[in-house]
Amino acid sequence: MGNVKKVLITGASGFIGTNLINKLLQQDFNIAVLDRSSNLKFDNVKNYSGDISDYDFVEKSVLDFQPNKVFHLAAYKERSSKIEDMSISLKVNLLGTLNLYQALLQVASVESIVSLGTTDEYGGNEPPFKEILKEMPLSAYGFSKFCATKLSEFFSRNFKLPIVVLRPTIAYGPHQGLEMFIPSLINSLISGEKYEMTPGDQVRDFIYISDLIDVMLTVSVDNGLVGQVFNVGSGETVKIKEVALYIAKHLNKEHLLHVGAIPYRDREVMHYITSIDEICNNSEWKPKVNFEKGLGLTVEYFKKNEE
Repeated sequence: MGNVKKVLITGASGFIGTNLINKLLQQDFNIAVLDRSSNLKFDNVKNYSGDISDYDFVEKSVLDFQPNKVFHLAAYKERSSKIEDMSISLKVNLLGTLNLYQALLQVASVESIVSLGTTDEYGGNEPPFKEILKEMPLSAYGFSKFCATKLSEFFSRNFKLPIVVLRPTIAYGPHQGLEMFIPSLINSLISGEKYEMTPGDQVRDFIYISDLIDVMLTVSVDNGLVGQVFNVGSGETVKIKEVALYIAKHLNKEHLLHVGAIPYRDREVMHYITSIDEICNNSEWKPKVNFEKGLGLTVEYFKKNEE
């Protein structure tokens, strides 16, 4: 047991965390989670339940577990630009990250820290988004994650914490919550409900969840990537309406889909496209699941779990 790696995951109750735990449970890891929820349904996973913005809680949990690997996924994902949303976004996404890193400075066993940023940090930039661009976040979420990315670089540079930041595009797949476009659409159509959406000309890069988990695990074992920030996506682009039409046709529910029934949101980002050249050129990772295959797998998952 002495050689078993200890993995700590923050924000593990979410979509990405759930899939990461499922993957890690297939291997020989000692897993602990630091999460607001106390209702995680995983056997053989230690649960530290509390608020990541509470330093005493974070420090006590980290020092008790003494992790080798850390995956920092905890985040408050309010994508509005309202000033009232800025405080809680910074409290969770920036202060929470600071608390984690400060506690980890006391743990000599730490080998790697993978921290998730977001493509939202690029905000108002012209696509494709590249790591060399000056960030221009448009939302409380994007701004707070941008601040957390800079904090990660600071701790890596000045305190030698082995941090790698990944900026994913839009992940999708099994276990995703219905607040997101793809599972919301699938669930509505399976349930026989009408689904109203915008004209759907927004261009997006979606990454299937298994590809995101794979790149997270890849960078966690590559010491040559420490201190760097990498975009992560599928390398493919697709219009939202094409996604909707594919799903509706797959389910034989085209009559329930109403494209153009609602207007675009204020300040809608029409082109959310990321370059993944840096991560592909500097690691062994490449996306494996194309969008058509990923959508098919996702639809089948929700169909099975609806039955």
